[in-house]
Amino acid sequence: MSGAPRWDGEGRCWPYRAASRFVATPGLVWHVQVMGVGPVVLLIHGTGAATHSWRGVMPVLARDFTVVAPDLPGHGFTRGRPVGGLTLPAMARALADLLRALDLAPALVAGHSAGAAIALQWAQDAGGALPVIGFNPR
Repeated sequence: MSGAPRWDGEGRCWPYRAASRFVATPGLVWHVQVMGVGPVVLLIHGTGAATHSWRGVMPVLARDFTVVAPDLPGHGFTRGRPVGGLTLPAMARALADLLRALDLAPALVAGHSAGAAIALQWAQDAGGALPVIGFNPR
């Protein structure tokens, strides 16, 4: 991917770098940040963004929650392509793969912009009983 940020370059000064990890799932190597302890809150950024979108709220939420913030496929430091491409259902399935790999089950999902649509698709696929908060959902 030409022009993609490099972890050993741009990543050196990434907000909350110590909370970062890389997780392999089918077709992807995710960059995800995990911090805090408690019920899991999943934060999904919008198009053209990355985990940095949540840098102001992550440490606040981490006081009471386990905060999980991935870079979506094609964004930030996540590499690869979901099985099925970049469609809404494929992105939701890829996110489900990531959560299984992390062995985490969110109690709440928050999404910004396109991240809200992915959150809703993921929640619907997971049975629809999960609270979803959308910030500027489109």
